[in-house]
Amino acid sequence: MSQQIDDDNLEPQNSILKPTNSSLTSKNNSKKPEPETVYEAEAVAKKSFSQRWETSRFWLVRGSYIVLRSVWMVVMFIGGFIVWLISLLFI
Repeated sequence: MSQQIDDDNLEPQNSILKPTNSSLTSKNNSKKPEPETVYEAEAVAKKSFSQRWETSRFWLVRGSYIVLRSVWMVVMFIGGFIVWLISLLFI
């Protein structure tokens, strides 16, 4: 038997009427291909000493952090107050 070819479904390979997007081809030619990114192992940020001290699992370490921080805040408040009083003398 002879094969019957359906001409409606066939398109020539080099069709002149084939739509092309010339703006895309000109833009793609000017761009250089980007190199592939190499994924490195995510760096785990180390906690600072004060953060480790604040979140320690030992209650004595956490308690000493809270006490020392409170003392430091009181000292800074008193120092700021003294500086404020001295600055009033020079007005």
